[in-house]
Amino acid sequence: MRMHDARVVVLVENLYQELELWYPVLRLREAGARVLIAGPATDAVYASKTGYPAAADVKVSDLAAEDVDAVVVPGGFSPEYLRRNPSAVELVREVDRRGGVVAAICHAGWLLATAGIVAGRRVTSVAAIKDDLIHAGADYTVEPVVVDGNLVTSPLPDDLAVFVAAVIERLEAAEQPAADRRPFPAPTSSAVYTRGAVLKNRAAGPGSANYRAYAVG
Repeated sequence: MRMHDARVVVLVENLYQELELWYPVLRLREAGARVLIAGPATDAVYASKTGYPAAADVKVSDLAAEDVDAVVVPGGFSPEYLRRNPSAVELVREVDRRGGVVAAICHAGWLLATAGIVAGRRVTSVAAIKDDLIHAGADYTVEPVVVDGNLVTSPLPDDLAVFVAAVIERLEAAEQPAADRRPFPAPTSSAVYTRGAVLKNRAAGPGSANYRAYAVG
């Protein structure tokens, strides 16, 4: 596949790890790919673990797997929220089923486990979620980047260079997409930092012990 024909989605939620979102977004755009940031809503700001703001170009629920060549899942604690989002889980599962590139770094293996796509496959992750992946049936290993077919995983921000290089390699090795594919939205998100986003928490309902993070920016 020519990189300028590649369509990549990078998932965002609150408590994402800054480098693990923005490095793939900017590096893949530099390589020529069309890259969209996708989250639960487009009228919200998402705060990183340190308050760096991000906005979604498109809602995850509005995406169809057949229009996506690769989905990248950043780490931090955002995968804990993404795995509760049925649209995010379904997108990862369907992109994988269709043979598209699925790339996950650090804690992003949580979402892969929930999507049920790691059984019998070689993967890596941050050490803290090693047991989660093993219990999901993965063949766990410790390497800077692990490529198992269309699945690309890495453990830490230090591994981003080889992680994104592997994503680009898999995209370039993929078949050229049909010329008559449906239009893909133009990205509007940027890494322009005007002010930090303040992360807050609220209960899911009265008396609920289920708290959700939200950001005010």
